Amino acid sequence: MNIVVDADIPLNPSSEEVKAAGGSLINLINEIDPFDRNVTIFVSGEMATVYRLGITSQGAMSNHELALYGNNTGENLSSLSAAEQEEIIKDANNRLYSCYICGGKHVDIKGFRPQGFEQNEHTLRALENLSIIYNAGFQQGLIYMPGHENDSWPYLIDGFNVYAVPISTTDVNGEKAVLYDKYIDEEMGLSGSQWQDLLQSQFDENAKAGAPTVVIFSNLVSGNGEFLDAYRNFLNYAESQGARFLTTFQLVDMAAAKNSASSIPELEEARKGAEDVSPDEKGAIADCPNCDEASSGKGASIINFSIRKNESCINCTQNSTNSTEVV
Repeated sequence: MNIVVDADIPLNPSSEEVKAAGGSLINLINEIDPFDRNVTIFVSGEMATVYRLGITSQGAMSNHELALYGNNTGENLSSLSAAEQEEIIKDANNRLYSCYICGGKHVDIKGFRPQGFEQNEHTLRALENLSIIYNAGFQQGLIYMPGHENDSWPYLIDGFNVYAVPISTTDVNGEKAVLYDKYIDEEMGLSGSQWQDLLQSQFDENAKAGAPTVVIFSNLVSGNGEFLDAYRNFLNYAESQGARFLTTFQLVDMAAAKNSASSIPELEEARKGAEDVSPDEKGAIADCPNCDEASSGKGASIINFSIRKNESCINCTQNSTNSTEVV
């Protein structure tokens, strides 16, 4: 079982929408951490910039994997040139990579998913150039590489050192639908209880077939109301049935172990984990991404931090005397 949480933000959000987005993300994570479940949180470069403190704290949790979700809400990579795509993905990578704690570890970015599942071969090459080893922009039976229409497990893409991760799908009134709450809500118009029934039914079917279940939950859909109830109930149901909660990278690693011919050197390197932040390192964002009290990231933070007044920032040139603690 791979639970994917999208840390989404609306286009041009108001202050109330910003507050609501933060609260809804916390609601989703509150169904993960107290139960020792693993999760992959997909974060855009935009989100990593606006919510630096919040994203930094999420990345500090050992059961959380942070992965790239493009750079900006609603972008369409497939309409851009190879150079433009690489520039955008590299910028997003730098923004998320900068969400680290002084004296801690860097964000260990192994995965990516394009906004709207929009991508092409240029996208794959850009990921390869950044040593990102998996792309979750695929859907079982709907979006797939040649010869992999029915694959439910991650697979190595021919000609690239990148693994494709298919999001699970199900049948709804004879139509194949991706297990993605935003699609179910906005395109299918189903209720939270109907969504829960779909999830549990497909989970049971996948379990019998020995296939993983990979589901996407957006904080803007499942972070509140009946869809939050469905999310909570589904996770509890899956656990009661013996589900093992994996990050997306762990699922990729498991798939590669099942097929040694698909293992690549980059996978072995990724297993080593995140690198330590050196004392002389400076963040890629203009202000310190995690401990400058004047930073816009602090004002909009969606996670509670305490500010200690007794240490100087050691990874940026700002005149801050504050450091942060997750509380």
